[in-house]
Amino acid sequence: MARTYRNREPHSPCDAAGYRLSLILLKSVLAIAPVFTMHSLVAQINNRAPKQHFACTVGYTQQECQVATQALRKALAKYPVAALGEWTWVLIRTEDWEQILSARRVDTNRPAFSYLPKRETFLEGALVDTPSIRGAELSMIWHMPVEGLLDLAIRHELAHACGTKLTNPKPTSRPLP
Repeated sequence: MARTYRNREPHSPCDAAGYRLSLILLKSVLAIAPVFTMHSLVAQINNRAPKQHFACTVGYTQQECQVATQALRKALAKYPVAALGEWTWVLIRTEDWEQILSARRVDTNRPAFSYLPKRETFLEGALVDTPSIRGAELSMIWHMPVEGLLDLAIRHELAHACGTKLTNPKPTSRPLP
């Protein structure tokens, strides 16, 4: 059986119950709204902002992953990554990096890549891990410190994510300064 409410299209009895529930919820929200301070409202809005997700591949311990993702978060802090919306940043152990890129026929000295359809960026762990042999290799190949390479990789992948057409940079053969 359908009913009509105030010149609206007919609704089922379930819609009427939902309508009443909506009115009750609206009244409840309006009754308690003055209790909130501006600060708490801003905090609630910020909680709804798109989130950046961080992950590590198998092989990282929980503590290693926390330390590595914290270093990545710190490097990302100077960029407006929230503008990307939901995004996942994945750290891949150096031990696995070469195999993963080789299987995709990608230069294994590339420090990062993104899979835009899934909104994911993958970075070699040597960019954020404690000083390592692989970090020193990348530094020599790219002619810059690892911190600079991490920053370059982030900027480059952010440009891809924002839709900029880029060619992937290659290490140069110039000597270190």
